[in-house]
Amino acid sequence: MASEEFIIRPARPDDCGEIARIIKALAEHQGLGDRETVSEEALREDAFRDDPYFRALVAEVPGTVVAASGEAAKLVGYAMYYFCYSPFVRRVMYLEDFYVETSYRGRGIGTSLVKEVAKIGVENNCNKMQWVCLNSNDVAVKFYQKHGGKDVTVEEKWHLFRMDKQELISFTKP
Repeated sequence: MASEEFIIRPARPDDCGEIARIIKALAEHQGLGDRETVSEEALREDAFRDDPYFRALVAEVPGTVVAASGEAAKLVGYAMYYFCYSPFVRRVMYLEDFYVETSYRGRGIGTSLVKEVAKIGVENNCNKMQWVCLNSNDVAVKFYQKHGGKDVTVEEKWHLFRMDKQELISFTKP
């Protein structure tokens, strides 16, 4: 998707440094700036393999950074997604992460990123798209609700559970 102000396109391997920078900006925005984030190398390894762990779209605006194409461009947002499966509805699109730099908000970039992910889900016969959002992120909650997102925490009373690496290792021991 393109407008005069921005382009939404699939991420390329040479975008990983900029995506890592934006992920760090997201962590800072969420008050997690001291938390370690994924590296450029890890993003490249995980997204551009034969069986990728995730896929990504990026938002690009005219700028001073020279892109692989030789044109001046700057990445200002990304959406990271993958496909998963539900025994109830079959194919599911999972929006893992999504962020637009604060100074570029209000231009339709975020809506366009999420809409493009949704289109990919529709093209791949997905029956729903899911994601999580910090309950303290009122702006994001309103954004998702405005675009038809349902808060299943309230409606369906789901709990989100997680095992971090140490818990995974401990759990697998006899």
